[in-house]
Amino acid sequence: MSRNQILVITDDRKALQERLTSAALEKCRLTGLESLRYLGFANLSAVIIDAKSIDRTLRKVSLGIRDDDASDALWQLLAQPKGARVFFLVDKMTRPGSDMLALGIDYLLYENLEQLVTDVNSSSPSHGFAEDNSNPGRLLTADDIRHLHKQNIRKIPAGSRLTAWAAEVAESLNFSEAATFLQLIWPVATTSATALKKTHEELFDLNAKYPDLLFMVNPAYLPVFNDLYPSLKGKTVSPVIHWASHGAYTGETSAAMLADLRCAGAVVPACMPYTEPKHIANLLSQAKEHGLTLFSTFTLASSGVCDIIAPESSQRATLTPLYSADMIGAGELPEGPAAILLNKELLKRIPSRKGY
Repeated sequence: MSRNQILVITDDRKALQERLTSAALEKCRLTGLESLRYLGFANLSAVIIDAKSIDRTLRKVSLGIRDDDASDALWQLLAQPKGARVFFLVDKMTRPGSDMLALGIDYLLYENLEQLVTDVNSSSPSHGFAEDNSNPGRLLTADDIRHLHKQNIRKIPAGSRLTAWAAEVAESLNFSEAATFLQLIWPVATTSATALKKTHEELFDLNAKYPDLLFMVNPAYLPVFNDLYPSLKGKTVSPVIHWASHGAYTGETSAAMLADLRCAGAVVPACMPYTEPKHIANLLSQAKEHGLTLFSTFTLASSGVCDIIAPESSQRATLTPLYSADMIGAGELPEGPAAILLNKELLKRIPSRKGY
């Protein structure tokens, strides 16, 4: 079976045969939804859905519901981490809904169908949209999110996709996105709620250009920040964190408090008493419990606790190295898991994820 094979799920073969030439049809494998569960998907390059009757099943799958053979088979097709690209045939091009985007489904005009068949088999896309070479991750359901929550995990696994229902559950349970390999942190300078509100254009512009960007916000203003910018919840970093899980520490912020405020992480100050071995051990334990990433400008070895082991884990607990912008030379970026505290000059040198 060729890798360049196209599966077409249709409930009207005759109409489809009238739209495609014989040469194009020979490159496709036609099936109905009822037969999908008997097929393998490993060698597919693209899947075309030409079935109006599949709408109800798609809605169920978008919620993670698999209560019959058809919905389960469609889920197996859409949920595979490195599966084929999936298109839904439409008469008029519109922007896919959030449920379709979560499932990784694009819309395709009927008039472009034959061109897509040709492109997939010739590997020369010209059907009017950009080729997506990314490999989507595992598709998670609401039950998956609840299971992670019961395991005291508050971060969505890196590269994962969420169904619409799973995204709502993750939001309600205060989940945040998993850390990327190299994290970029933008310091948000503010001295009042009014000043914070005036930065909205800058923050939204930065978030649009750099979707993985984290924003460092003084913990005193985190509640205000979350209220002003709800779409940036879960993308904040606190410049300080206390090692204790509870107690009367005036002016200090605990890991539990930051987790409640949807923080992705916090910076461990590179000074005493934060760097005392017993306090570092407590910080690592608290961060693990609440799903926070800890950043630091020092190493565990330099603080005398290089042999700390994370609780209930065989992996060594670590602090993510934090570099300031003035430490980064021209054309250089840190290697390995790390974070950079940016300034405007360095940000200009880093390619935008959106291409601007």
